[in-house]
Amino acid sequence: MPKLIKAFRGVPKGAIYPVAYEAGQDCPPELEAGARELGALEGVEEESDEKKDLMAQLDLAQIKYDKRWGLDKLRAALAEGQKD
Repeated sequence: MPKLIKAFRGVPKGAIYPVAYEAGQDCPPELEAGARELGALEGVEEESDEKKDLMAQLDLAQIKYDKRWGLDKLRAALAEGQKD
């Protein structure tokens, strides 16, 4: 599990109330997307570089995409576009 680089609150799977997580703690998988969006996870910079690279490849291949898409959806769009 990726580690948090700053404090973060989220509702883990099976809970009904938010839990406060401190920097240095492991982030539960179900909360990774929210923590990443807030910049609370390690390695977020690397992913944003990968996202920029994927978007550049999609632009070059003239494949339509939404800038709000995550890495998985961008990869899938690129793979699908390269099939044609």
